[in-house]
Amino acid sequence: MTIAEYQRIPELNWKFRSLLAAAGIAVSLFVAAFSAAASTHEIALIRAVEAEIESEARIVAALASHLAVETAEMHAALIGPSLKPGPQISDFLTETPQIDDLIDWQPDEAAKVRAGAAEHKCLAQAIYYEARSEPRVGQMAVADVVLNRVKSVTYPNSICGVVFQGAERKTGCQFSFTCDGSMKRRLNARLWNQSQMVAAAALSGMRLAVTRQATHYHANYVNPYWAQTLTPTAVIGKHKFYRVKNRWEKEAAPVAM
Repeated sequence: MTIAEYQRIPELNWKFRSLLAAAGIAVSLFVAAFSAAASTHEIALIRAVEAEIESEARIVAALASHLAVETAEMHAALIGPSLKPGPQISDFLTETPQIDDLIDWQPDEAAKVRAGAAEHKCLAQAIYYEARSEPRVGQMAVADVVLNRVKSVTYPNSICGVVFQGAERKTGCQFSFTCDGSMKRRLNARLWNQSQMVAAAALSGMRLAVTRQATHYHANYVNPYWAQTLTPTAVIGKHKFYRVKNRWEKEAAPVAM
């Protein structure tokens, strides 16, 4: 080794160390950037989950508040003074209304009562056969879907029309219980009475939009082809709920190649 080469050793060491330092800084910056990106993604996921939990909590809280008010009103009605017996709910839901006063009676009133009773029964049947084993909020969700369909121009404009749409066919009915023989089985009296109560509450305006405007639902153990064409809105009990995509969602959907 010459004297010149020996004198260059410190310079080479310095350059080598500088390269190592630069490489270390680059690796550190890459790791930091990757960590920041991962953290941002994790934060977004956490916020999305928190928003969903908060939304579900609001629905449950609203339902609890509604049931508390309903219970308080029923309790007050039971213990409060009354000058004469009030009308029973069966008086309004009977298939053959009792006409006690022919002087003040109008012929169209009987049709109104019978129509109300028929609609009530159809809604109660949908609740019973579709969600009798579900919690109260799950039963209200089925009623909500039926009533959402009644409001839609796509479906019949009556509850019975919606519930029994396609029932004349062996396949293709909108609610499977109307064409698969389920209605031939004996009713469970307790669950049927509960379904009637939920239906009466929904028809009297005591309903919550728990499904977020859903018009479709299916059990969580099946995966129907049409579910991919709709927008998910809620999961309640054993049912997944959907609504029809709006114009903006349809425009944003990827084009099939």
